[in-house]
Amino acid sequence: MSHNDIDTSDFYSYEYLLTDDERALLHAVRKFMKTDVAPVLLEHWSRATFPFEVVPGMRELGLAGLPYHGYGCGGRRYLLDGMIAMELARTDCSIATFNGVHGGLAMGSIYLCGS
Repeated sequence: MSHNDIDTSDFYSYEYLLTDDERALLHAVRKFMKTDVAPVLLEHWSRATFPFEVVPGMRELGLAGLPYHGYGCGGRRYLLDGMIAMELARTDCSIATFNGVHGGLAMGSIYLCGS
């Protein structure tokens, strides 16, 4: 493990409260953010644009509506959803905000209150 692989954002080791399957998804998100998102951020920051090209990768990971049951959503625990939000923000807050608004505010309102 190199010094770049040390996670300093989980001070209380909540990651170990996740199941192996949940931890695998969290690590897949970490890898995606490092390999697909981080390399394009500086260019988008310089142009004041959003990196929409990373959205298909987020879709493949199944991040939108992760804690909701049914309707094609993941039905996962809120702990995992929070850990993923933290992982997204660790690399870029705008990506975390995009995911939170889309998967939480918008989808959550529809899930709880209907269309």
